[in-house]
Amino acid sequence: MNNPLISIIIPIYNGEKYIDKCLSRVVAQTYKNIEILCVINGTTDTSEEKVREWMQKDERIRILVTDIADLGHASNLGIENTTGPYLSFVDVDDWVEPEYIEKLYGGIKKGYKICKGNCTMYDGVKNLPAYQGRSSGEISIRGASFLLPCRHSSVYDRSLFEKLRYLEFSYYEDLSLWPILIATAGCVYYINDIVYNYNQTNETSIMTVRNEKHLVLDKVFAHIFSNLTPDLDKEVNLLITAL
Repeated sequence: MNNPLISIIIPIYNGEKYIDKCLSRVVAQTYKNIEILCVINGTTDTSEEKVREWMQKDERIRILVTDIADLGHASNLGIENTTGPYLSFVDVDDWVEPEYIEKLYGGIKKGYKICKGNCTMYDGVKNLPAYQGRSSGEISIRGASFLLPCRHSSVYDRSLFEKLRYLEFSYYEDLSLWPILIATAGCVYYINDIVYNYNQTNETSIMTVRNEKHLVLDKVFAHIFSNLTPDLDKEVNLLITAL
């Protein structure tokens, strides 16, 4: 195939009731040259068994099992154990549109290292677009403040992660790297098409449960600043201020 391999990383913690919907949408991508790495991280349900059943249906699916129940750690393991020159992340309780990878890779082909698409925010009743009144096109570092600082609904050039990893053993691990990724890439190509569906109904999600573990922004921003370089400092600080 002429199209490059794109690695899709799916961290899974106690996601047994979401796996079938999630994987059925991922394997049905119109962009076929993908590898799908399911990272089972500290799960206590039947998630591993369900993924192994899917592996019998599609040879592009692989599994990696760790006892460490941490989303940042699972994301980093995925980065280190996939082989495609481009990466994407899908949360197991979410689902993607059939052209998720194809449309995002279309932005990459325009010469960008990050392409991010629009997504819906599903609350159990409505699917509302996360971004409204936006147009597809290049987004500068300063202009990227409207984008949600999350891993999903994006395709990344693997070179961005050559020296970068997500914050581990903390909430908001995706926020900990998002400004640095944008700054390293120089900009983002944004596609206003809905490519991803973010499920807000998972009662065990860290974005649903509110407790003292969310009080970690000092740790998150320490991780951001530890990855700053002099040439990135000014632009990233503007983005951090907006976030």
